[in-house]
Amino acid sequence: NIINFVADQKHLEFVTNVTFTPYQKYRIYGGNKVPQGSEWPTFKFTWKHGANKVPALSSEYRHFDMFRLEISQRRETGAFSELRWRVGTGGFANNRNLSYFDFFHFNSQPIRLLIDDYDDAFMLPAFYSLSTPEFYGEAHMKYTTPYLLLKLLPGLSNTLIRENLSFSYLGSRFHKNYSEIGYSLSEIFFLGEAGVFVGFDDLKYKSFGVKITLRLN
Repeated sequence: NIINFVADQKHLEFVTNVTFTPYQKYRIYGGNKVPQGSEWPTFKFTWKHGANKVPALSSEYRHFDMFRLEISQRRETGAFSELRWRVGTGGFANNRNLSYFDFFHFNSQPIRLLIDDYDDAFMLPAFYSLSTPEFYGEAHMKYTTPYLLLKLLPGLSNTLIRENLSFSYLGSRFHKNYSEIGYSLSEIFFLGEAGVFVGFDDLKYKSFGVKITLRLN
């Protein structure tokens, strides 16, 4: 559809988000409620109603609805160990009236040096290369522990460095089964992380990369 291409247009949208964590615990401090976490994951539902008008095509606004559901959790699994995971899915009620701006754009981070630690990033694909106007399913998992592989070696066993295993997946019409696995060392000089990542299309090798992350926030 020609409306998917970048063109001069007018855009209106209404977006609402509902975030809910069941059985959230609180502590009263100074008369204020301070969240203390929950054993349950956090659910986030997003609905967007949008309208686009492309003067070159029509004088009328074309409407669409987008729906997205995300579930995430961060849990301690032992001393200095934790498991973070996030899954999501979404789609459009009518994707024939979308501009490229309205596509689902995923968090691709192909640059080798990052300055933030992401829970939902794909470390190898190029920017916007995974974008889709179709239904999708997405999953991310990262397990952090003090001792796994390299930390068992004598030179590293007494350091504060931790090891991480990560997995990411995206399924959509144009990227049916993209998956990514990674191994990294974190808390390097208290603020750095270095790792290697391998990407697959339908379980077939696609790419390899090295990533360095500086946690400055």
